[in-house]
Amino acid sequence: MNIETLVKTIDEDPDPLHADVTPSVLELIERGLPGAKAVVDLLDATEFLTRKRAQRVLEGVIMQRHGWVAGQGYTTPDGQEKTRTLLAANGNYQADAAPEARRASIEKWRRWLESQQK
Repeated sequence: MNIETLVKTIDEDPDPLHADVTPSVLELIERGLPGAKAVVDLLDATEFLTRKRAQRVLEGVIMQRHGWVAGQGYTTPDGQEKTRTLLAANGNYQADAAPEARRASIEKWRRWLESQQK
């Protein structure tokens, strides 16, 4: 499935135990930076769960870039700290934050993502 389709289907078929996780969320995470870039606009979506799912994509991509492997955790000793540092540097985006706080963080993420080569 292409990234555009994954973005359009980000709210479909949520996990019954984790409403913020859908097959499209997981696939977008696997796509890495292109997946994260594709959901930036959804971080300011009207629906809370859409924003939360976009947040999960962004966080998942950042975690993987710093050595996170599902079922294993971080594979590098400083991976978790690097993830936390980057999330904080970009405003600690939270889907349930006030719109102004969300938008400030989104702009930081947009700039950071544009600055990344791969």
